[in-house]
Amino acid sequence: MPHIQKYPLAWRLLHWLMALMVFALIPIGVVMAERAEAEIWGALTNTLYNWHKAIGFSVLLLMVLRIVMKVWLKGPPYPDELPRKLQLAAKSLHHLLYVLLVLTPLFGWAGVTAFPALITVGGYHLPAMPFVPVNEALAGRLFAIHGALAITLGVLIVGHIGAAMKHMVQKDGIFRRML
Repeated sequence: MPHIQKYPLAWRLLHWLMALMVFALIPIGVVMAERAEAEIWGALTNTLYNWHKAIGFSVLLLMVLRIVMKVWLKGPPYPDELPRKLQLAAKSLHHLLYVLLVLTPLFGWAGVTAFPALITVGGYHLPAMPFVPVNEALAGRLFAIHGALAITLGVLIVGHIGAAMKHMVQKDGIFRRML
């Protein structure tokens, strides 16, 4: 097995924290959307929305930190044994994940600004997104884009996890870089 350098500890901790947050966002988002579609409103639906907004906005803020870390701290290089095409595919997937982990919460935030529905957990209010007017029709379009991006992100995450599992089974050291 080749010697693999690990990502810095802060980077690994942030990765796993954000993974847990996204793993919470997906089922919360699905259930709240199903309840809204079925016109089931009440304390549970409100709680799901409030948590989804709070966690989603936190993901957005952490992505800013993560991007700064990515620019400031260099990750470990891929091992020479990993084919160049796979290295390019991995880098491309990671960049696309980063883009979607920024765009998806941005569209959600824009949607709750346009609706407006900025209250989250514990009565905390998200700041309104600048330059987004209160307009329920606009909110509907923004939420539709948010949903499509979330589904795309979910599919890419499944691919990311699948690739990680492949590397774990192969014991080529790639998985250990982020463990």
